[in-house]
Amino acid sequence: MAPLLSSSTARTEYTSLVLVATLIGFLGAVASAVFHWAIVSATAAFGDLRDMVAAVLPGPAGAAIPVVLLVGGVVLLILERFFPEHTLGYGFPRFLEMIHLEDGRVKRRWMVVKTLGTAISLGAGASVGREGPIAQIGGSIGSAIARLLKMSGDRMKLIVACGAAAGIATTFNAPIGSVMFAQEIVLQGQVQLAHFSLIVISTATAVIAARSMGMSETLFSVRSFELASYWELFPYGLMGLCLGLLAVVYSRAFHTTVEHVQKLKISTATKLLVGLTVVGMVGMVLPQNLADGYPTINAALAGDLAWPLMVTLAFAKMATSIISLASGAPGGLFGPIFFIGAMGGGSFRALSEALLPGLTGARGSYALVGLAAFLAACTHAPLTAMFLLFETTRSYEIALPALITVILAVMVSSNIEQESIDTLGLARAGISLQPPREQIMDLIPVSTACHQQFQIIPADAPLRDVLRIVGESTATSFPVVDRKGLLRGILSLHNVRPLFNDPTAADIVIAADICEKNVPTVTPDTSLGRALGRMEADDRDEIPVVDPEDPNHVVGLLSRADVIRAYNRTLLTMRTVPGAAAGDQMPQWSRGYRVTSLLVTENWNGRTIRDLDCRARFGVSVLAVEPRDKPGHTFEVPDPDCRLETGDSLVIAGPSAKVASFERASLTEPVA
Repeated sequence: MAPLLSSSTARTEYTSLVLVATLIGFLGAVASAVFHWAIVSATAAFGDLRDMVAAVLPGPAGAAIPVVLLVGGVVLLILERFFPEHTLGYGFPRFLEMIHLEDGRVKRRWMVVKTLGTAISLGAGASVGREGPIAQIGGSIGSAIARLLKMSGDRMKLIVACGAAAGIATTFNAPIGSVMFAQEIVLQGQVQLAHFSLIVISTATAVIAARSMGMSETLFSVRSFELASYWELFPYGLMGLCLGLLAVVYSRAFHTTVEHVQKLKISTATKLLVGLTVVGMVGMVLPQNLADGYPTINAALAGDLAWPLMVTLAFAKMATSIISLASGAPGGLFGPIFFIGAMGGGSFRALSEALLPGLTGARGSYALVGLAAFLAACTHAPLTAMFLLFETTRSYEIALPALITVILAVMVSSNIEQESIDTLGLARAGISLQPPREQIMDLIPVSTACHQQFQIIPADAPLRDVLRIVGESTATSFPVVDRKGLLRGILSLHNVRPLFNDPTAADIVIAADICEKNVPTVTPDTSLGRALGRMEADDRDEIPVVDPEDPNHVVGLLSRADVIRAYNRTLLTMRTVPGAAAGDQMPQWSRGYRVTSLLVTENWNGRTIRDLDCRARFGVSVLAVEPRDKPGHTFEVPDPDCRLETGDSLVIAGPSAKVASFERASLTEPVA
């Protein structure tokens, strides 16, 4: 009976996931329609304001552009007062962080905040894109539904990806390219083939719903692709190399500027208003750079722009998009990337014509391939770029030059800069979205990462009691133990969900009947690398931690999120601390910021990290602890309530002055 129950449970669960994916696809289409309406309305409102200001101000009509951007900035600051820390800036890296490191818990308020913020930003003329925000809006819808259904971490991530893909699919009218977007960019390649179909269902539903609502137009008006000669593949390959280099320059310039602007000791309002004023001044000379610039992209795809103008527009868009997002204007990077790629590709055609006179295709064809190649090089997502291109053109003739250009662009960009434009900022902050695969994971024991507070379920508990325990708890996995406290299996939400509507099961089913038996376990001394391998081998989000002396006695639970959090903190330490611990010059994490190790003195013997209150009192963070009885850089994730001992080593990070203050306090504070 057990195998039949398991098979039936799996089929029921998959059917429910299909229904959820369909619902999210439909809601994603509705959200996209609202998002589009908000942008059109804001653009019309700010356009009327621009005409009114131009009629009042002396001089050229373009003088109204900076004024309108300033008004838009003021409106954004008002919105920021209602939704602090969620309105301003480029939010896609934070979105990825929520998906991969916070179990897919995307903020529900983003449905409203990202819609209003992006509409105001684009309507006023800030040089940003709309694609990242609509992905975040769709992901927020998916996260809200997943939480309502109390889904586990990996399933929640999958449902969030379905929502993000649905939003992108309705924007581009390209379901397959949007599936690739979810797989390559949102999930960072971490998707199982069995779940791939759910993203397909969500995007297909979204496109069908959007078309039924009259949203059948694509963003780009593309003419047929022309390849004059196979000799032309050489210039296309050279263009891929150049765009790959340009993508690295753009990615690094963007994140470097963001970091410098964040360190400026001026108010958020000043940063935003000054940045938008600069963008407005550029817009007076080059109004094509305002907003996402899609009409200008379509002009390039039609071959209507001269190459000198396209070169100028490409570099101007690089500058204005960086300034817009670094100063705090909400929006995305896809729009600017499309613009730069199209202008760069279209202008490259002049070089191709010089190399192969008489054997060069249309200018618009180069702009089209350049758009895809630059997107792939910036995001490290070649499949997304290729399928968006195929679905936009519906041309097989473009396949060969596009493949050559895209692959070469990605090869160049990824070899020079391993991180994409979306993950580079996170990597510089020491945050990794990928599951740990490095040797350092073998240095971290499970005991430093697992949580020891967990809810158990008695093996003989009737279904009524099981449902009550599950309903009252925020956990997603529950060890099932017998009367002697010995482990009999693990019960997850998906084990009980098929029984919710079965009234007969309440009297005959007990926890032991529905729990998963023969689950993998680890001990507190097991390395996190090995623990993660066991999770992946059995496709589990959480596994029990057992006593090594009694493998049937549960002492904790370890989740994937626990592993990744421990990895991220240890990675920061391993990259920067060993030299400092050996007495070398203190490393610089960034200018004015230090990471170093500090020996616990007798003054703090017996104190806890919570007692020291490092962040509030000194403005520093404790990244890791090296116990004195485990020398050799065996770093552990700090337990705030663990008592420190003289000789322990604390790994601390913070502004240089605050780190120095913390070091002085360790020597001068009185003994507790």
